[in-house]
Amino acid sequence: MKRIFVAYIAAISFATATLTARADATAAPAANASAPAAASSSADALKPAIDQDAWQFGLSVPLWAPQINGNATVGGRRENVNVSYNTLKDHLDSVFSVAIGARKGKFDFYGDVGYMKFSISDSHVGPDGQMHVNSWAGLKFLVSDAGMGYQLVKTESEHPFILEGTAGVRYWYVSSPVRFSDDLGNTLFAGSKTWNLVDPVLGFRGSQYFTRKLHLDFAGDGGGFNISHNTDWTWSAMGALTYDFCNCFSLSAGYKAVALDESENKSTGNNGVNLIFNGALVSLNFHW
Repeated sequence: MKRIFVAYIAAISFATATLTARADATAAPAANASAPAAASSSADALKPAIDQDAWQFGLSVPLWAPQINGNATVGGRRENVNVSYNTLKDHLDSVFSVAIGARKGKFDFYGDVGYMKFSISDSHVGPDGQMHVNSWAGLKFLVSDAGMGYQLVKTESEHPFILEGTAGVRYWYVSSPVRFSDDLGNTLFAGSKTWNLVDPVLGFRGSQYFTRKLHLDFAGDGGGFNISHNTDWTWSAMGALTYDFCNCFSLSAGYKAVALDESENKSTGNNGVNLIFNGALVSLNFHW
């Protein structure tokens, strides 16, 4: 039972971490896990061949390999969660994600959507010590971000520094059916849970250029503010080196961390997670 419980929580955590990374990336000016458009806008802003008053667009494909540490509580039962990326990906059935962005002058706009589907199965001995109980858990997860940024600082030098402020909304949807059956296939228990969360998120992102093509990109945000009925707090931080191969393509590699502290009925501690996701990040960024 403990194994299926931890695996189930891990699957939910992995979906949250992976898709959050994509969403955050879309919001970052240069190379965040989910914001290709932002990455392109920062880099493009330094290229004299591009009209700074014209619209600039971007699309990115982020790849993130996080591990998860923390704890999760379901039905009042708390378990520690320490799961590697290799364990998480074994339960992944399908995944889709896309992030886009647009910039004009000092303003930029971003949006992204991601979808993941997981399934987990296990078999263990029942309470009587004889009957085997087969357990199965599924997960459909969708997260979407939308928001805007404004350029606060841009130094006029050979190696400029750029800083932007961001504000947006993050939407989470999770559907998680669970089923327990005996060796004959008879259902012992079946149920499902659906979450819908809408969180405001405030943050920043920036770039420090070392050459005209190589730059360090960073980003961070925080949100929740107890506005959504389930969310206490969520934050993320990212740092990556980006190389602009040409005006239309750049490659980013770095590290990203995301934390999620969420609970239902916090006074009784019935359901909730307190998790930190962190791991290596690679992002393919296209801009025009």
